[in-house]
Amino acid sequence: MKNLIIFCSILLSMTWGCSDDRKKGGNSGGGHVHQAMRGGILMELGPHGSGHNLELLLNNKGEFEIFILDAHAENYVRIAQSTIELNLADNNRTLTLNAIPDPATGETVGNSSLFRSSQSVENLLPIKAEMVNVTIGSSNYLNTPLSFSGNPKSDNHEH
Repeated sequence: MKNLIIFCSILLSMTWGCSDDRKKGGNSGGGHVHQAMRGGILMELGPHGSGHNLELLLNNKGEFEIFILDAHAENYVRIAQSTIELNLADNNRTLTLNAIPDPATGETVGNSSLFRSSQSVENLLPIKAEMVNVTIGSSNYLNTPLSFSGNPKSDNHEH
């Protein structure tokens, strides 16, 4: 019985696990697509399934927000940084996003999964930048290219 349970677990992980097919634009059986939790744009950091994700979006004030997510974009991941700096490619400016505390979740500056610009960035779109340094757990992402054209357009035909 124990061997049957182990076999079924292995079979399920092979059937429903991550697949590199998504990189090819296909979904041949075992592949899947990660969905942004808040309707923004997902950006993968590190190897698929073992790295992390960022969700990039503009809030209703036009402020740029970055949410730190786990490898499958299913859970928020708090990090110790108080800011995330972006070196903008089109000029010699730095855009700083500050950690946002949330009393409802217990997040604080230095223990947050949400980073936000202090003002609207709509006049900067599309943003092409390098994320200077983000440390998530034991992973350190240095000078990571970042591109953001704005929130995805909603499709009124989806239900």
